[in-house]
Amino acid sequence: MAHEHLDDVKAYLLDLQERLCEGLAAADGRAAFKEDSWQREEGGGGRSRVMESGAIFEKGGVNFSHVHGAQLPPSAT
Repeated sequence: MAHEHLDDVKAYLLDLQERLCEGLAAADGRAAFKEDSWQREEGGGGRSRVMESGAIFEKGGVNFSHVHGAQLPPSAT
């Protein structure tokens, strides 16, 4: 897949994560998502969002990861 298409997919998925979190928080009415962004030394990173102690949801998360490296790990081959 061409690099520019990967950027489009990444932007779409980050926007989807945002919309899912907004919808779940609105449906719950009490809990808000806390965000943790992270970077991976080998390449890539991600964004984790977690809500707790809501009116409807006890705990939930919507996560995004974009990781890459030079080769697949042995467990994937």
